[in-house]
Amino acid sequence: MGTELLEGRRVTGPVTNLAAAAAANATAIYTRPTSFVGTTSAVLRKLMVRANAVGGAVWLQVGTGVGGAFANLIPPVRILDNLDSEWQEVELPAVESFATITAFPLTLPAGSLDVQIEIEERR
Repeated sequence: MGTELLEGRRVTGPVTNLAAAAAANATAIYTRPTSFVGTTSAVLRKLMVRANAVGGAVWLQVGTGVGGAFANLIPPVRILDNLDSEWQEVELPAVESFATITAFPLTLPAGSLDVQIEIEERR
């Protein structure tokens, strides 16, 4: 039995700009590598969001899928205009994803959101 060097490895996703509301516009904020097979999963550990002049407070949905196939991973989070928001693993629900993680704002009167997540790979 060998040592698994990637067990529990933390991976930070790219900063993704969300400029359109609604589930049909859900954008990938973490793309599951094609090398993940079987029961390899991603556990959400950190969520960082910056509101860029959105014209008020907005709700951000984080989950998997797009449009009618969208499924929440965590409850919606409230983002306040022109503020940085960050949730650490002690503040986030313990969720595991076996698919690409997507996100979208429920409404977006103006501006956009910059979103970045950190996940832990589990094999």
